Amino acid sequence: MGQIKEIIEGWANVIKDNFGVIDPITKTISTKRLLKCNVCDIREGNICSPSKFGTNIITERRTNGCGCNIAAKTLSPSSQCPLGKW
Repeated sequence: MGQIKEIIEGWANVIKDNFGVIDPITKTISTKRLLKCNVCDIREGNICSPSKFGTNIITERRTNGCGCNIAAKTLSPSSQCPLGKW
């Protein structure tokens, strides 16, 4: 159920951002996260690619991308990077 909440939260915030009514704290969180996503090896377009993998910086485990839309995922404060970068 947690992932569904995160997906809904992220897409709701994408819509809010498109209308310029997003909470400034959420926007700041997203901006900081995007700086890390923009240079990530498992990013493919605007997707955290499930066909690519990297090493989680916390667990040191090989981890695949989650398949999420990066714009929406970074705008979901309760979401986490599969590689532990944020």
